[in-house]
Amino acid sequence: MVSSLNFKSNRTATGRSRIPSNSIPQALCPDPITNLVQMAAVKAREAAEAYFTLRHFDCAIMQARAAKELYPEFPGMDNYMAAYQIHSAVSHKKNWYHILGIPNPAIADSEAIKKQYKRLALALHPDKNWSIAADGAFKYVKAAWDVLSDRAKREAYDKSLSPRSQGARGSNNSKPAQQQRSNACSRKRAGPDANSTGGDGSFYKKTIKIVRKSNPGQRATVVMLSVCRVA
Repeated sequence: MVSSLNFKSNRTATGRSRIPSNSIPQALCPDPITNLVQMAAVKAREAAEAYFTLRHFDCAIMQARAAKELYPEFPGMDNYMAAYQIHSAVSHKKNWYHILGIPNPAIADSEAIKKQYKRLALALHPDKNWSIAADGAFKYVKAAWDVLSDRAKREAYDKSLSPRSQGARGSNNSKPAQQQRSNACSRKRAGPDANSTGGDGSFYKKTIKIVRKSNPGQRATVVMLSVCRVA
């Protein structure tokens, strides 16, 4: 069943895959359970990219986090999540400070802004980030830096931001559309049959239970793998 759950290749979205071959875990371990976990991590990364192309940013973040939890040595997954989080912040109309990962603009000095920009610029560099979300995320980070690194532009931006930011705090708690979008994954799983295709045929989830036989007197190893597919 796992082999039949194919995802759209990144080539359809970018024209050329950006994922280098050395970023894919190689089946070097003789333990078949470990190899299956690595395969599940690759599938989770592919699912994250598929969700991003559908603009389901929260689901993309969730799948990227799952890939890292399944295989902590998976290279670049933190950078994938950084790119998805920037797109998610933009989609929720967050300000430039939030784009750079600065939650409190009142205490953010020029050095803190510069440090965050350099950190994100490195995380989104093509040599460090092979996600199709990296290019767009870097453009948002660069736009934020262009405003916040200039004193005059930042002062003008802060003045225009102050009344709107307070209103946004109240509106964020009263907008059901944003809550519905952030819970898109959970709603699909909460259907009549979580392991079947949804009503619109856009979601598929298959859970596989693997029990590893052990010698008498030893505890058995049980691995639960969940593979998601986006149509």
